[in-house]
Amino acid sequence: MLFNQVVMMRRSIFRFTEKKVLLADILPLLTAAVMAPNHGLTQPWQFLWVGEQTKTAMAESYGHARALKKSSVETMDFVTEKNRAVARFMAIPAVLMVACRIDDDPIVAEEDYAATCCAVQNLLLAATDQGLGAQWSTHPMIRDKAVLEALGLDAQKMRVVAMVYLGYPAAVPPEPPRKAASEFLMILP
Repeated sequence: MLFNQVVMMRRSIFRFTEKKVLLADILPLLTAAVMAPNHGLTQPWQFLWVGEQTKTAMAESYGHARALKKSSVETMDFVTEKNRAVARFMAIPAVLMVACRIDDDPIVAEEDYAATCCAVQNLLLAATDQGLGAQWSTHPMIRDKAVLEALGLDAQKMRVVAMVYLGYPAAVPPEPPRKAASEFLMILP
């Protein structure tokens, strides 16, 4: 596909087919991701392919957070909502975590975070180009100590920027309404 076509076709995918996503399927996406602009070529990113055992452990945190958002812990709805959320998370064909090294220098840390966000965008565009669906999630569990420990990350040294859900799209949503780009342009004298 041409680059502009890929950009215009990229959507957050919420429903996937049952077709498995293999590690080999995402390697080209990572190759695109690491081509992101990066001041000083610090290459601060870390990609974590989540296996079934880790995914199962993460699903509990995911379900708990989703249930808290929709109900209170004291209600039966909490258990029902948690179970529904756990099942939904487990149905995601593949989860890729994207983390960023936290530099001691706050300016470098900010630049590295921005570069990692660019890497995620490259990854999403590459997924679209390869026929994969993806969704960039910043679910609260990316800051959960238990999840970070399960991922083997030190919260003082690494920051999770994204959980990228990957799979083959069961449905592609229509283009969302957006303002024209010109509405965001300021022309200075």
